[in-house]
Amino acid sequence: MNLLENIRLALEGLRANKMRALLTMLGIIIGIASVMAISTLGSAMTGSVSKTMDKIGGKNISVYLTPKNYDSQATLQPEDYITQDELNSFKETYADQIRAISLSSSLGSGKLNSGYVHKDVSVTGANPDYRLVNNINLVQGRFISDRDIQSSRNVIIIDTTLRNNLVGVNGDPTGMDITVETKNTNETYTIIGVYEKVVIDNPLFNMGDDTRIECFIPITTAKALNSQSTAIPGYENFTIMASANTDTTAFAQITKQYFIKNLGALSDYTIEAQSMEAMVSEATSMLSTLSLGISVIAGISLLVGGIGVMNIMLVSVTERTKEIGIRKALGARNSAIRSQFIIEAIIICLIGGIIGVGLGSVLGVLGSSLLKFPTTPPFTPMIIALCFSMGIGVFFGYYPANKAAKLDPIDALRYE
Repeated sequence: MNLLENIRLALEGLRANKMRALLTMLGIIIGIASVMAISTLGSAMTGSVSKTMDKIGGKNISVYLTPKNYDSQATLQPEDYITQDELNSFKETYADQIRAISLSSSLGSGKLNSGYVHKDVSVTGANPDYRLVNNINLVQGRFISDRDIQSSRNVIIIDTTLRNNLVGVNGDPTGMDITVETKNTNETYTIIGVYEKVVIDNPLFNMGDDTRIECFIPITTAKALNSQSTAIPGYENFTIMASANTDTTAFAQITKQYFIKNLGALSDYTIEAQSMEAMVSEATSMLSTLSLGISVIAGISLLVGGIGVMNIMLVSVTERTKEIGIRKALGARNSAIRSQFIIEAIIICLIGGIIGVGLGSVLGVLGSSLLKFPTTPPFTPMIIALCFSMGIGVFFGYYPANKAAKLDPIDALRYE
């Protein structure tokens, strides 16, 4: 009996016992569907994390001072801070690998007052490179310039939401004076630009609803107005945007070693540098591991499904004992009998696997859409799932098939 004939007999057997076949496949369907749904969601979340990280700075490297020992009380000394001269020297040394260096200093939260407009704002001091590194989309006016930094000017960049409140959607607020009152300051600034806030539409990066509007002023102005940072001779942290062809993971280590040598041997602090690409790699690796672990747990139902297949095949062997005896009496070999029942088990698992893949893909796509991670089902897990389902058919179908092949033809013919 050839392969096609065995497949035809298996399909006829399934057609004759539709309900029993469906119940037999149920465990396989649930197991494969669970694995496919989890794989699809995992793939969607991994892709979403990568895209979001790229959107907020895929080539960025964060550099910061950190205590050598968190168990002891470390205090930053004036000589520990990273100076502007050190940053300039570093940028000059690695000019081919650095696009920009972002510096910032928070002035804190406060209240903006202009006529009838009163808004909660947060004020951040920034340098010119801050715009490029942090992907600030300027829609009107200009950003902070070197001359603003050198002169510590009272100029400010506001966002479109605040612009709309001040002068309307089509208005131009540049040149307008506004007053911002913070904890220790009450300053009047001239608006020189308007930016559009980048919306990160990703639940994984949703840090809560912050109703404060972020505004930017020259970093030297912020440091001069901030009583806590007036005496600070440098910076605790900064962000590098690397050039397109730079290996940011390797360059992060180069950066770390460059600035560590400027710290005194007795300093309680050291330098850490972490690239966004390394963070993306860690995040995606963690999500992949989590998806794999959950898939393995979900795959336990495949074991239950396999036991169900073995059980129904044993019932099938018992029901068809006389048929087996007749085939053996007519000269059928043990291998032919064994193949017939193994192929039947494979067909059951394969059909269940196909249904499971389809159901799991639909559930995965639906779930990823609801979580705002739209995606398509990954192809590789789909093929692996189908191959695995056929493997279950071979594994759990072999014992009943072997039992059928070893039946004595005389005893089988006498079976009632």
